[in-house]
Amino acid sequence: MSVIILAPLLMSNACSKSGKNPKVYDATIDQSFDYSANLSLYQIKSATLKDSLLTIVFEANICKDDRAELVFNGNYLKSMPPKAQLGLRFTENPKCKKNNVEFTFNVAKIKYPGNKTTILLLPGLDPITF
Repeated sequence: MSVIILAPLLMSNACSKSGKNPKVYDATIDQSFDYSANLSLYQIKSATLKDSLLTIVFEANICKDDRAELVFNGNYLKSMPPKAQLGLRFTENPKCKKNNVEFTFNVAKIKYPGNKTTILLLPGLDPITF
């Protein structure tokens, strides 16, 4: 009898582990960040925005388990709609040369206050409307 009761519980637990739910990191706002300082360290291959989650695939000397940050310095470009230049910050890992990695970031706090639309600018990609 206990096997029948435990079976659905075990099956539901197994499903949650097998689903692809990437870890989501909050975007970082750092006024001292210069987005152009380390552009030579990475190449963004793609970026996809869904709701306020921005998934970025990029090539760099970084391992999949390393940490990367999406950083905004808090200064919007004077335009309508406002534009935010974003960059990546991470520590290069010599064990992982030219590795493609994927990170998902919550960019909600980058949206310009009081505006419906903010344009996200990532190096090497077309502007993304948020």
